Amino acid sequence: MNIEERKNRIIARGEHSNHCHVVQGGEVTRNKSGEIQITVGDEGAVLKHILESNWLQGEEVWTQEHEDITISKGTYKYVAQEEYDPFDKIVRRVID
Repeated sequence: MNIEERKNRIIARGEHSNHCHVVQGGEVTRNKSGEIQITVGDEGAVLKHILESNWLQGEEVWTQEHEDITISKGTYKYVAQEEYDPFDKIVRRVID
């Protein structure tokens, strides 16, 4: 897998700790507006929480923050998690 293919498999990045969420298996596509779709066949796929700089160099280093998450056959749309702050009365993206 070349570096561009590795970059395409990153669906989310940590804000401060060099970690990322990577889909291994299936197909990851982005439309013109940047929305991410994950299509998984019978073989399944896995969401991994690993160090981005190592991943881009071809090495997988687990952050040990959570186990791999199995993704079953299907088509999925990635949606960034949001939270409501009742004190500031705003909705904001969750920071990982």
